[in-house]
Amino acid sequence: MIIDARELSFDETFKELSDVVSHGFASRDEVSVFVDAHDCEKLNLITGFVEILLDCKARVVEANGYYILKIIQGPAARAC
Repeated sequence: MIIDARELSFDETFKELSDVVSHGFASRDEVSVFVDAHDCEKLNLITGFVEILLDCKARVVEANGYYILKIIQGPAARAC
């Protein structure tokens, strides 16, 4: 699943990520979130939200002027 967060507000991005995790998409597939490379603050906030509040693993990859945040729901998060 792909979420293009480049044009979304923080609230919209957090809501969309919460929905994706609660429906189990991150446990079955890798979820990719796109953020502009110049928007490091947004990337850091989304990464913290995913790792701390949603209890998922996140990995950042840089490509073509934007960051791709790859999210995978770990076994501990699935047990909840």
